[in-house]
Amino acid sequence: MPQKGEKSVKQRGNSPSHRAGSARPLDVPRLPHYLAWALMATVFPLIWMGGLVTTYNAGMAVPDWPNTYGYNLFLYPLESWLKTWDVFLEHSHRLIGATAGFLTIALLWSLWVHDRRPWMRKLGIAALIGVSLQGTLGGLRVVGREILLANIHGCAAPLFFAFTVSLAVFTSPRWRRRERPADDEQNADENFRPLRHSIPAAVIIALPALVYVQIVLGAQLRHLPSESAPGWSFLWTILHLTVAALLPIRWAACYRFAAGVPAALGLRRWLQVFGWLLAAQIALGLGTWVVNYNFPRWFHDWVMVIPYTVVQGGLLQAIVTTAHTATGSLLLAVATAYALWALAATENPPPVYGSASRHAETST
Repeated sequence: MPQKGEKSVKQRGNSPSHRAGSARPLDVPRLPHYLAWALMATVFPLIWMGGLVTTYNAGMAVPDWPNTYGYNLFLYPLESWLKTWDVFLEHSHRLIGATAGFLTIALLWSLWVHDRRPWMRKLGIAALIGVSLQGTLGGLRVVGREILLANIHGCAAPLFFAFTVSLAVFTSPRWRRRERPADDEQNADENFRPLRHSIPAAVIIALPALVYVQIVLGAQLRHLPSESAPGWSFLWTILHLTVAALLPIRWAACYRFAAGVPAALGLRRWLQVFGWLLAAQIALGLGTWVVNYNFPRWFHDWVMVIPYTVVQGGLLQAIVTTAHTATGSLLLAVATAYALWALAATENPPPVYGSASRHAETST
């Protein structure tokens, strides 16, 4: 007959609270997740600074690369750095980019040491390749003075930012808890079982895809060569406005499908954040047009007359235009996080899940 103490230990082992605690990934190191967050938090201001560089046409303020006026990047005199506004923007942009590179190396090391998932280590290698290519593109743009390279550089930055968001999601304890083998039904995470009525993958993926198309179209307008025919500006503007009109429709479709998803997954919360950001982005887009081209004639004729003079290179123009660019990248980041969690909650998981997802499929 078991002793009283032995019985209490056994009961605690079978209690629901103990079983729930055993499902927590207590043995998962947090360092990769912290470094992924640090990288993500560095790339976003890097996009801000890059937007200011483009707005002020400061990309050629430092004519050499990878040095700065012959100095090592990290040894450029502080007085010279702070003396001229254009040089300050470009050199700061390079320093933040170098910081992102160091953080990517640290993240890859932490993944190699602390993360046993082979596909996650491959994503770490991809991050290092991506940040290296992005830095090289920026340098070649300075050396080669090519607007095309500046365009590619500007389009790749939001894509890398979205990639850092995916790294933060994949290294999160919540995601790791979802990947735990569900050998014991009691240890399975109820929130991450495939849904009976899954959200179509096309509906999920279309949201970040449309946001990125919008970003690319906006980049064509920002990096339009001065010698281009007026028809190109009109074409990019029409396409930009068309995709902008499609985004609220796609967002509403995603929100309708998310209504049947358990609230604990947070899909509706991600979509609510996306909705507020989308409203701010539309307002910033209208403001960007005004500070760059003034109010359209039809607005003065049919609505009201608002006296305004466009100040080329002015502070208001720089802030509104750069905020519009940066908010677009933030929209892509939120849409990416939503898409990953939505795919995880449906029967259409990304192929990167590997054996854990296949085991979950066979067990259901």
